[in-house]
Amino acid sequence: MPSPVFVIVGRPNVGKSTFFNRLIGRRDAIVQSEPGVTRDRRYGEGEWEGSKFLAVDTGGIAASEADHFSSKIQEQTVAAVEESDVVLFLVDGIEGLLPGDHEIAQRLRVSKKPVLLIMNKSDSRRARETEWDFYQLGLGDVWPISAEHGSGISEVMGEAIRSASNEIKTVKSQDVNERRIAVVGRPNVGKSSFVNQILGSERTLVSPVPGTTRDPVDSLCVREGKPYRFVDTAGIRRRGKIGKRQVEAVSMILAYRSIERAQIALLLIDATEGPKAMDAQIARHIKESGRACAILLNKWDLLVKESKTFDEKVLDIKDKLVHVHFAPVISVSALTGQRCERVFDVVEKIFESHVRRVPTGQLNRAIAEIVHAHPPPTVSGGRRPKVFYATQSGISPPHFILFASLASQIPVEQYGRYVENRLRERFDFEGTPLRVSFRQRGTSAPRKRSRKAKR
Repeated sequence: MPSPVFVIVGRPNVGKSTFFNRLIGRRDAIVQSEPGVTRDRRYGEGEWEGSKFLAVDTGGIAASEADHFSSKIQEQTVAAVEESDVVLFLVDGIEGLLPGDHEIAQRLRVSKKPVLLIMNKSDSRRARETEWDFYQLGLGDVWPISAEHGSGISEVMGEAIRSASNEIKTVKSQDVNERRIAVVGRPNVGKSSFVNQILGSERTLVSPVPGTTRDPVDSLCVREGKPYRFVDTAGIRRRGKIGKRQVEAVSMILAYRSIERAQIALLLIDATEGPKAMDAQIARHIKESGRACAILLNKWDLLVKESKTFDEKVLDIKDKLVHVHFAPVISVSALTGQRCERVFDVVEKIFESHVRRVPTGQLNRAIAEIVHAHPPPTVSGGRRPKVFYATQSGISPPHFILFASLASQIPVEQYGRYVENRLRERFDFEGTPLRVSFRQRGTSAPRKRSRKAKR
């Protein structure tokens, strides 16, 4: 049976993100005392007593009119409710029943979705006094919980699982064939617009104001029977520009975590500006995390182009983003959709590189030729290390171990890069980093034979 979808709704600052984190068992959503921190709807997979489910965190329905994003937050939350199987309506036991709660209750009645009315912060004395007021909403029993301390969660989740409909409209849980793709880059380079163009719907907020997306947003789509999960992340800024705004600081952490959770990173760069120092920092993290990568030159439609414009842009990228020199570069326009569909072909190609295994025989023939063409440099005492054989120890990314004499003295940074580049050329590892390491081959047996010979 497909996993049910539980959507968390409520006024701003009633504890929805804390509740969301409690359900999925990790700190994925931004938790802050500032109202309206969560803007986009976000998905998180969880499990309760053997039953898997998908939880959706949303922005506050009754958002402040002073918020520039108020109307779009409302649209996102309504869209999330439409996707749900059970709505988890969170109210604040300390603040008590407010007009915004009546407004939300009315909207939920119109949706005709199963609703659980959950009173958060129930561990306070004030909440025990206000509990009976919430029955005025006409949504049935009130379920008291403390999202912060975990009390009452077991009863709520048991009831939510029981209430889940068999007719489920859901984003399927990630499976082994799913391509998980983090869309990353500096603020306002068009990440949300690109994801929306790919999905064909406004799944994430789009605005010319930098920093619109603050939480990572998962969106699933299927092309030719293959599932792709796109994670639209907050724009990554330099630490010095974050200042004391903790929300942006946490957003940066979440964006980096999204890279680490993904298989593939799509690094978006503003074609009108070219790569910046922050792009190089992101690129380094992509490589260090071992993720496959492609670079998208967005806003290509805004450039005045000549015959060699693209080639010049690629050279500039290769020069400044040396950590992901292996990444293919594509020019796209998230606004017009130009070449956005081609991204799926590129993702498939670099995913295949990311999980490729080279047969041992082919690998050792290639290593023999590579070492013969350029042996390891001599080390102390004028001795030269000898490479005996190689094996591939893993994938995602591919990792190759070369067994050699004097392995600890081989300069891994220089000679390892030479071997990596030759392997990349030989086996077409476009779009994925490679790991190359050296290991000492055991020499105990030869030493024994040598001592007997001297006798």
